[in-house]
Amino acid sequence: MKIVVKANGGLGNRMRVIASSIALSQRLKTTVEVLWINNVALNCSFFDLFQKLEDIEIVESVYIKSWNKIAHRQRRKKLWSTYQNFDIQLNDEGLKSLSSSQNDLLEHIKDAETVFIDTCEHFYEDLSCLSYLIPADGIAETANSRLSETGDDYIGVHIRRGDNTMSKANSPTALFIQRLKKEQKRNADIKFYLATDDRGEAKILKKVIGESIVYYASELARKRPEGIQQALVDLILLSNAKKIIGSYWSSFTEVASVYGNIPLEVMKSEE
Repeated sequence: MKIVVKANGGLGNRMRVIASSIALSQRLKTTVEVLWINNVALNCSFFDLFQKLEDIEIVESVYIKSWNKIAHRQRRKKLWSTYQNFDIQLNDEGLKSLSSSQNDLLEHIKDAETVFIDTCEHFYEDLSCLSYLIPADGIAETANSRLSETGDDYIGVHIRRGDNTMSKANSPTALFIQRLKKEQKRNADIKFYLATDDRGEAKILKKVIGESIVYYASELARKRPEGIQQALVDLILLSNAKKIIGSYWSSFTEVASVYGNIPLEVMKSEE
């Protein structure tokens, strides 16, 4: 059986997809091919983020600038022509319908010779296979340096903004401030490692919460490799915290929690 999985979305989404691909590969004892397309949501080589995986073949496509409409059209056409005749093709909706009907994915694909899965979600088993994603040496070195500076006793804070309208609407800054102040009352020496895609949020929290906030200003653009690499460093720091106070509807928050096997408290305003 040939299985090809197209990993969509940003860093957190793609980590979920690869975790599912690893679990599926182990269950079927076969290599799974993962398409890693560099685009505006994530432009960084897999191998600049993580070490090589066993039984997962990463196939990368180079970044195409947004103005190059012809190249984007050609890429979409090539993808369609390559996988249109696969026996089974599943996108996010198809995977959700399988889940809602409790029709096991393995049962659905058992007689197929070729399977194409196009998704930004985890689609098989839980996310425990995230543990197979070992950071590349450069990422690990930066993360370890920050860990030594931050110490062991800290809480991770992830505030998602950018294009995530659900996080912005449901996880307001005031809710985070209220929660962090509560933690400060419990422990005046507690530190908060802040990861956010909005420098304005960092300024507000540093002003209100003070020196307890640990924040590293970095490249935020996801279309730049440095931005994705710094995001992974942030995710690792969050995953090493005592717990995470995170944003609603954020795969980054979810993945950081599972990656470190630590508690997650999602900030969500009451409706």
